[in-house]
Amino acid sequence: MEQLATLRQQIDDIDREMQRLFLARMETVRVIADYKLAHDLTVYDRDREAAVIAANVGRIKDSAYADYYKTFLDCVMQLSKDFQKAIIRSNL
Repeated sequence: MEQLATLRQQIDDIDREMQRLFLARMETVRVIADYKLAHDLTVYDRDREAAVIAANVGRIKDSAYADYYKTFLDCVMQLSKDFQKAIIRSNL
């Protein structure tokens, strides 16, 4: 049981770090949304998104994780697009 508690603590630590990184990412997304608004650019850039996903998934060495990581990236990117859209809508 002690081993499980230790592993759960590791997950808690990882989750805190992921939260920090998520917030940093979203702050950058906010700046990107402001830029896109100022330059009349669309939120979604299919080619850029595909390239980012391919590059990131390509760095996964263990193929057992690749599909899960792609799903993770898809979710993060959707949240980023939704956030950008909300920022742009609120500034129109």
